[in-house]
Amino acid sequence: MPITTPRRSRQALWAVALVLALAAIAVAATLGRAAWERDRAASARAEALAAGRQLAVNFVTLDATTFDADTARVVDGATGEFKEQYEQALTELKPVVQSNKTVSTVERAEAAYVSGDDDSAVVLVGLVAPTTNTSATEPEKKTYRIRLDLAKVGDAWKVSTLDFVS
Repeated sequence: MPITTPRRSRQALWAVALVLALAAIAVAATLGRAAWERDRAASARAEALAAGRQLAVNFVTLDATTFDADTARVVDGATGEFKEQYEQALTELKPVVQSNKTVSTVERAEAAYVSGDDDSAVVLVGLVAPTTNTSATEPEKKTYRIRLDLAKVGDAWKVSTLDFVS
């Protein structure tokens, strides 16, 4: 029967302690990374949801007296094909809005995150928008449901597609 010396026992004990410490570090790193990824994903969802809500509000908010500023906010929050289409439509929209003295504000906006990842998201926004014009001097409450496809451009979420849904 081999005889163990105190020195070998200490070395074995240190080896076991080292293995246990490395295992604890590996578990902590794995759990920490998973928590970090969950937090990052939740943060991205919250940012996309807030951006989608605001972009929809910007799209519906329109005043004949501040037309250029109102539409500039939409253009600033747009990208791709939607931005091109919106900019092209402005030349026809401006005279109609100004001659009708249209004013559309948002009374209520509710948003829901549908899906997404780090670079894209889909958000649904429901809006109640009291609207007046030359033929409706009392505000008529219009309701909209808008589906926004968002794309991350730099640090900002921008609308790449905007569709009205029923």
